[in-house]
Amino acid sequence: MKTRLWWWLGGVLLLLLWLPPHPVAAQTSPASVRFAEVPCVQFLDDVSPDTLAAMQPAACGFLTVPKNYAEPNGPTIRLGVVQIYATASTTNPPLFIAQGGPGGSTIDVYMQVLPSSTFFERRERDLVLFDQRGTYYSEPFLFCEEVFDLTLETLDQELSDEESLELSLAATDDCRTRFATDGIDLSAFDSVENARDVRSLRDALDYDQIDLYGVSYGTELAQFVIRDHPDILRSVVLDAVVNPVENFLLEVPQSQQRAFDALFAACAAEPACATAFPDLEDMFFVELNRLNDQPVLITVRDSDTGESYPALLDGDSFAGLIFQMLYSTDFIPLLPLVIDEVRRDSFGVIELVASLVVFDRTFADGMYLSVICAGDAVDVNPADINLEGVRPELAEGQQESVENFQQTCAVWAIEPLPNRMDTLLTSPIPTLLLSGYFDPITPPANAEAVASALPTSYHFVNPIGGHGQAFDGGCVDAIMTAFLADPMQAPDGACVDEQTSINFITRDDIIALPALFSLINLEAPATIWVGLLAVAILTLLSIWLVAPLSWLISRIAGREREPLPFAARLAPWLVALLSLVLVSLLGGLISVIVLLAVENDNRLLFGLPSEYGALLALPLVALGLTGGLVWLTVQAWRVPYWGGLRRVYYSLLSGAAVLAVAMLALLGLLRVVG
Repeated sequence: MKTRLWWWLGGVLLLLLWLPPHPVAAQTSPASVRFAEVPCVQFLDDVSPDTLAAMQPAACGFLTVPKNYAEPNGPTIRLGVVQIYATASTTNPPLFIAQGGPGGSTIDVYMQVLPSSTFFERRERDLVLFDQRGTYYSEPFLFCEEVFDLTLETLDQELSDEESLELSLAATDDCRTRFATDGIDLSAFDSVENARDVRSLRDALDYDQIDLYGVSYGTELAQFVIRDHPDILRSVVLDAVVNPVENFLLEVPQSQQRAFDALFAACAAEPACATAFPDLEDMFFVELNRLNDQPVLITVRDSDTGESYPALLDGDSFAGLIFQMLYSTDFIPLLPLVIDEVRRDSFGVIELVASLVVFDRTFADGMYLSVICAGDAVDVNPADINLEGVRPELAEGQQESVENFQQTCAVWAIEPLPNRMDTLLTSPIPTLLLSGYFDPITPPANAEAVASALPTSYHFVNPIGGHGQAFDGGCVDAIMTAFLADPMQAPDGACVDEQTSINFITRDDIIALPALFSLINLEAPATIWVGLLAVAILTLLSIWLVAPLSWLISRIAGREREPLPFAARLAPWLVALLSLVLVSLLGGLISVIVLLAVENDNRLLFGLPSEYGALLALPLVALGLTGGLVWLTVQAWRVPYWGGLRRVYYSLLSGAAVLAVAMLALLGLLRVVG
């Protein structure tokens, strides 16, 4: 069960629900539709003060809409909205942003993504983030606590497929019962109602036409808007595109195999990666089989509570987590090294990714079920799953997974979507389509198929991209900006070809520092070691106050002091120099960590990038200075050229120096870098 939950709770999954296009008359929103502002802190309590300041002027609030538009005066629900205004007077239409899933939170994700985008820095249009019905900042939030709790209870258990399914179905049934008791109609959370919400939001915020961006499931939603509400759209951007002709549930194995093949081929084609990992594909499947034969216990950490849990990692879970990492463009260059780390029984990065997936409390798995169970799962035949060319290790259990999902949908018991899509959509609305070559779930072929039916469309493939390309702060932002400025003109996409291969990270690119990874995650004992190091440094820094003060007191008192031996005169200078070395080391490491974190450089997950290796000369200097200080202090007790109080003070300083060096050793910083 752990593998299945890690896939569909943490993954960005898609569905394909289509109907042939048909003309739609302009519609007006029901009287119950209204927007009410609330303080932005209600949505953005986790956003940094700098980002909150930079996003101003902005407004936040709830959009109230009918639960079912067929009953405009019936019960209502609320959608969370963040409206980030343009920083200059403009007539540009707003850009509405729709997250994927289905079930992902637009606000939660894009308030992390947008600050690094040129769309945030140079706001030439309003940016409108809305959490779709049922998602995190909307009411109700369709999060199955029962499934989440079951996941935690069984993380370290080796369950049979039958046991896993039985427990999962029971938890899903409990979740559905709770929603029903609360009066929630789960059939109201579908793509047709969701698309109508986009129109209602447009009306409530008093916009004319809008530009609509959708990613992953958001592309499916955007195509429903194109079909049902074309009059509100000026242009559309589809990122990680869903193909309505294919059934998502039947194509997962093919998409997975294609993405893994692309990864292995890219590594083999890049000299450094091919040299470091000459048998990457074999290594991956050897580890997959090894872990299936002998699962291992790893530790996952809940960042919200600080609690850690043992979790059983088998081969299928390992493959699923590598599959998840292929979603992230930033993670792809690390994947060969991650696989090699698993071969060495080092699971730090795997534990991090598993923790992010398992403890995601922002994903509306209930909305996910409502959308997919109303669509692809309705008439899917598990026997039709496409396993041609799929490795046996990846093909195993795929048909059973579809069957199990159908049983889950039977428990969820919602009405099938009456007006689905099953053909390519044709529309004159200008459309920009974006794909990532390594996308593990919506391959570029999807966008090619969709674009073939759109007369004014432009498709660009990021040759190093994963799942979702927009808001990168660079090339793709430039393409989007040009498209939105003039949707009828093909944007210049030459920049996507400037980097045609991935610069994979190998062991030559990093200095392994496992403690650094633990420190970034605020995990003990690394945090304790750094705390003790800080205490030692502060103690050593006292020399900068004590030595001048001692000299000044002697001068004021007019005491004549006998000339001290050279060693005694050298001691305070040794301490002062040692304190400066340690402060420089600590300050340098903090600066590097902050710089790399800002640049989203994932090499930090493994250690220190090799170009910063010069910093590791400082611990060796500190070791030498500490040795000298300890020797001088011992001599001071043997040949008492200091008074008793000063000898005690320098003994304290020597102890602090030894403590600092010991902590550097525990942190892995005391080493000779070749």
